[in-house]
Amino acid sequence: MVQVNEAKVTRAANAAASKDAKRAAKLAKKDPEDLSPEEFDELNELFAKNYDEYPFAEKVIGALGAKKTLQLWEEMSNLGKSPGYGQTSDFKRADDLDKMQKNLSLTVAAATNSDSPAMMKWKKDMVAIGDDPIRDPGPAPGGDSGGPPGFVVMSNLMRYGDYDDKFLEKYGTALIKEDKRVMEGAKQPYGSGWGTTSTVNHLGNDEGNDPLTGYMKALSNSPDAATKFFTAQQKGGDGKAESNFKYLFEDRKWPDDSAEGKTSVTGRNSMAHALEAATTGHRPGEPATAEDIKHSKEQFGLFSALVKSVSKDQDRLRSHEYMSDSFANISAEYMPDLHRGLDPDVLYGDKLYPTPGVTGNIDKYDAARFLHAVSRNKEGYDRLNVSQHVYAAALMEAQAKHPDAYPQSTDATIDKIAYETGLFQGVIGSGQHFQADKDDADAAARDGAWKDHASTWGGSLVGSATAVATASFTGPGGIVAGGLAGTAAGEVFNGILDGFGDDGEEQKEQVYQNVQRMDRIEHSTLVTTQESVQAATGDEAAVSRSGDEAGRGFRDANSLVDDSKAAQ
Repeated sequence: MVQVNEAKVTRAANAAASKDAKRAAKLAKKDPEDLSPEEFDELNELFAKNYDEYPFAEKVIGALGAKKTLQLWEEMSNLGKSPGYGQTSDFKRADDLDKMQKNLSLTVAAATNSDSPAMMKWKKDMVAIGDDPIRDPGPAPGGDSGGPPGFVVMSNLMRYGDYDDKFLEKYGTALIKEDKRVMEGAKQPYGSGWGTTSTVNHLGNDEGNDPLTGYMKALSNSPDAATKFFTAQQKGGDGKAESNFKYLFEDRKWPDDSAEGKTSVTGRNSMAHALEAATTGHRPGEPATAEDIKHSKEQFGLFSALVKSVSKDQDRLRSHEYMSDSFANISAEYMPDLHRGLDPDVLYGDKLYPTPGVTGNIDKYDAARFLHAVSRNKEGYDRLNVSQHVYAAALMEAQAKHPDAYPQSTDATIDKIAYETGLFQGVIGSGQHFQADKDDADAAARDGAWKDHASTWGGSLVGSATAVATASFTGPGGIVAGGLAGTAAGEVFNGILDGFGDDGEEQKEQVYQNVQRMDRIEHSTLVTTQESVQAATGDEAAVSRSGDEAGRGFRDANSLVDDSKAAQ
């Protein structure tokens, strides 16, 4: 969130927001059981309408204080529960608690970006009371000594909104410290881990008992905080420092937090989204900007750790394959690094696959095993397949326009990229074919629904891959699919989706429709590579050679997969 420039806020708008904040605070301080249906609706509407209006959020949340904010949601969240066996609640707004949770979350998030004295105290207090039960001590009806821990309640108010980065960092440090204690205790006799009999979540299909779920969602909206969190270190079980990434991705036993009658993978999936934000510098689903693709040392280090971790134990991904789409999205913005890992040119690979940010070394076998693991998931394969072809097409075009960029002739450079495309596509094709064969699946990689499905992620993914390919040559390329018109990348992307060829009487040649036959995957790779060279150079001789080079690379992928022991 951009900090509010108070000088630009009109006096009338300030007065209106202050008035609404005063009314909202009055309603929020009431016992939720005493709110009439009309007052509940009014409070919900005040949050929805004003959460991003200065100074509404900071005044309401600051007036409540940290503990009262948690108590407000926990008490309100339970209004729809049955008061006893065989009884039904007379609360008339149970179906609106999901909207209230979202609107309150947005309001709290906005408030944390304030540095007012009240909010500075609120943030400090919220971190401090995370491991304490939230209910007031004392006999009923004033309160009791129990209730869910602060972290459990607060994290369910983190599913929406853009939280202050510094608050997220401090909150995350305290949360991980407590999580390690709680999860270690769960291993002991009579230990239970995180949990509560209270209802704390009305969004999604998880109970909300695991506080890491909501916190991961908050990190996915705050890339800078996500990078700092995952690369930060704390003491591990052996007493040695370990990164938060290692703890969450490799060591932590994520609890089954599924709501009754549902199956939830929200926790780990939210971690994958947070990792996407941490490694790319932007929120999942958003296109990369010129600054985003300049990866920092910390971002590259986190990506490298991810590749090595999956390479070492593919089950870390394969057992939770729904994370594959996020890992493929990440890979799209690290195409230069992955290609350099596969390329034997260790001295000049940075000139063939330049990047505007920090670079490093990815081991060849690590890259192969990682890509193979991601591509075994259909959506992971689709995203890797499209982003690599688009990246290669954009790179060929850029290299052709800048013949002095790489210390070989333009012809040799295009040939080399064609070979590397075949190698890359051979590795991921092997992964998808391996899984399809393993599952005995008789399914096409792309059918009629493929185009509609790809349209939901194609714009940002393709634009980001193109921007990465062209940034070092001419500045950032188009970062949305619509900005690729007339480029080699745009032609290839459209060709993969709609088929290659003229719109005349001849039927367009469709690619990547059958993943059970490696010969069809290879044919699609050759067609797409040759079309990329045609669009990038217009040189028929180069187009002809590129088919041979891509085929050679595709066949060499078999040896690479075998030598790396990726197919297991």
